Amino acid sequence: MRRKNNFDTFKEAALRQSYDEMPMLELGIDPQLHLSRNRVKQPFFLICEQDTMLAQMSGEARVEFRAGPVRYFDMTVGDFVYVPAGTPHRIVPKTESVHLRYKAEKPGLEAVAWYSEATGQEISRVTWDCAEELSQEAYLRACNAFNADAKLRTCPVSGAVLPAIDLGTFAWEAVAAEIREAETAERARRKGAAAEEAPRAKAARTIDAPPADRVPLKENAYLRGRAEQTQLSPMFPYFAPGAIVPCTAMFGANHLERGYFVHFNTVQEVLVCLGAEGAPYPYPGFVRVGPTTHPVGDKPGQSPSFATALVVITQRQAVDEPQNEAVLFFCEKCDQELFRRDYGAHEFPDPLDGPTDPAIIGLPTIAQSAASTSVFNDSAELRTCKSCGHLNPPFPLPFWGWEEYRRRTQITVRMRKTMLDKAALPPPAAE
Repeated sequence: MRRKNNFDTFKEAALRQSYDEMPMLELGIDPQLHLSRNRVKQPFFLICEQDTMLAQMSGEARVEFRAGPVRYFDMTVGDFVYVPAGTPHRIVPKTESVHLRYKAEKPGLEAVAWYSEATGQEISRVTWDCAEELSQEAYLRACNAFNADAKLRTCPVSGAVLPAIDLGTFAWEAVAAEIREAETAERARRKGAAAEEAPRAKAARTIDAPPADRVPLKENAYLRGRAEQTQLSPMFPYFAPGAIVPCTAMFGANHLERGYFVHFNTVQEVLVCLGAEGAPYPYPGFVRVGPTTHPVGDKPGQSPSFATALVVITQRQAVDEPQNEAVLFFCEKCDQELFRRDYGAHEFPDPLDGPTDPAIIGLPTIAQSAASTSVFNDSAELRTCKSCGHLNPPFPLPFWGWEEYRRRTQITVRMRKTMLDKAALPPPAAE
């Protein structure tokens, strides 16, 4: 299979088996999407060194956890489950289910583990470095070792022995060969793009316990889409370096003019469509990742899109490097750049009256987009094209809901401050 940057989830899922975890997007895309069509219980608990996220695209399933305060989530179509780094988890389908897994493009260490069903005690674990071994190769190697050695299946507390795994259900050897072939062909075609990562030293191959400040969470994209008032609303409160940030956006819901702008982001944005009607694009199950500089909305001169769609747009926060964004506006007559505003992806555009943290600020790019648009709209000089002299109309900000998100963030910070201030006062005398 040639990896590509847009695909039909359901068409591709017809080719997949349980826990194939087939990487679908081209090399160098971060986050990377992995596709499986699962029919049986995952034969182990998976542990990832970096955060990962599951999306339920069809069917029903349960995801179980073996660490932290959450023990399971039931999943139906549109559910997204955030799995923090180091959290053992296992998928148990209730019906045939199509899953997308979001992972770092370079996921580092991974492991599989088995636990006693009676005591919860970890019985055995196999860890590998994804820089030198594909996950599918490691799954097969670990399960073969598990089947061959009864000690790896025996609970040290109860003495109960877990049954051997029926490996006839899984196609990991063939999937690994398919991945190797596709990656080799892509590197040859692109002349070494996305260089391979050096493996880690054997002594350093330990996955840390789950972080204390992040727990597994579940959100449903349809419920969020119904309730949210801004485009690109983040589903989870995690924004630290390496965090996966899925955001809902709904088009066609309010019949307002969308306008047109260009967005730049130093990290990639992966779009997954969870429903659409009224136009060929997008369609349910459509997945796409575009360039880091990309157009948004209805370009002047083109027919406006009358499609209604709910999409989830996901980025992975940069690690150990700056993360920046920009909003650009262009002349509707001659397509010359009129105005560009650059900003740091973690910076809120306004002073905030109270203590803040990333969770309460949310996704700063929403407020930054509102600030950028306000500067553009308020200046006839900026909207006048220096090339052709055309005075461009203000950008239709109401459709996007950015200004309301910006305003609500400011108010929320102030309201929390009033609560903290009141709680810090000496208690009133009893009457």
